[in-house]
Amino acid sequence: MFKIKNILLIALVLAGESAAFTTPTATKFAKNSMPTELAVSDGEAEAAKVVEPKVDEDATMFDSIAEPIGDITILALRLATCSLMVHHGLDKIQNVDGFSANVVAKFFGFLPGPPSFWTLSAAATQVAGAGLLTVGVLARPVSFAMMCTMITAVVFHIMNTGAEGFPLAVVPQHSYNYELAAMYVSVLAYFSATGAGAYSVDEKILGGELKFYESIVNKVFGKDEKEDAYVNNEKRF
Repeated sequence: MFKIKNILLIALVLAGESAAFTTPTATKFAKNSMPTELAVSDGEAEAAKVVEPKVDEDATMFDSIAEPIGDITILALRLATCSLMVHHGLDKIQNVDGFSANVVAKFFGFLPGPPSFWTLSAAATQVAGAGLLTVGVLARPVSFAMMCTMITAVVFHIMNTGAEGFPLAVVPQHSYNYELAAMYVSVLAYFSATGAGAYSVDEKILGGELKFYESIVNKVFGKDEKEDAYVNNEKRF
């Protein structure tokens, strides 16, 4: 009997040890099966995500008001500049001989050709240029041509009366002789750099001044617009 009991005890111990060795295997199997379920659920969650639109951090609540006011201000500046400029050109057309003799020949005699040619050229930039810039057609080159004419006017006044103690001197006539011309140069330099603004033929009819020039260049050099679009898309990706 004692031997039988010992045999039974040994059998029970061995059975317990075998159970201890077999249980972790089952646990490992269960653990190995869990990541698959988690991966599936994570994949579904990623698929369910909605791409949120990018928010412009520089945008403010005042943009909807400030931008139209800015466009209207640029329009007003353009119209005022052109309306004040045009009479200078008309004056030259009416007094070609006087301006040619007293300004062009006297101060710019080194220029080739007859002085009247330069007088009428300056008048053209001030009359025709003012008309084109008023409606905003080819604003950058037009403004640049007008600016060059007014730079010449500044040079003329400085050659004639000097710097007049600029910038702190108080002169008897209350303004420097070249002051008005210099202000024209500043305003026209702005339009030469930025264009006529939103309310212009360049933007409303030509589809943008720079794009209009680009289309001309593409036609001249035979560049395909579809090819350009393809290259631009490649650069994005």
